Amino acid sequence: MKVDLTVDEAWTLLAVVVDHVVDEADLSDEDRARIKRWRSEEMKLNSEAMRVLAQKVNEDLEKTSRAKERSPIRRPDWAG
Repeated sequence: MKVDLTVDEAWTLLAVVVDHVVDEADLSDEDRARIKRWRSEEMKLNSEAMRVLAQKVNEDLEKTSRAKERSPIRRPDWAG
């Protein structure tokens, strides 16, 4: 199965993860503000950083998918 996230989808995924970390992690208010500021200033929807992140996410998903594919040649249970 091929999964190819768009930049918009990768940004949404990033937003969900960052929101979860900010809400659930034991962080100071200063650290929470720093993370939110990083997301809003550096990880803008159409920024180069987001395009790079989307590309890396897609590459990692592809690599993980390939690693989990089963070989078309299977050994019988008794041979292993």
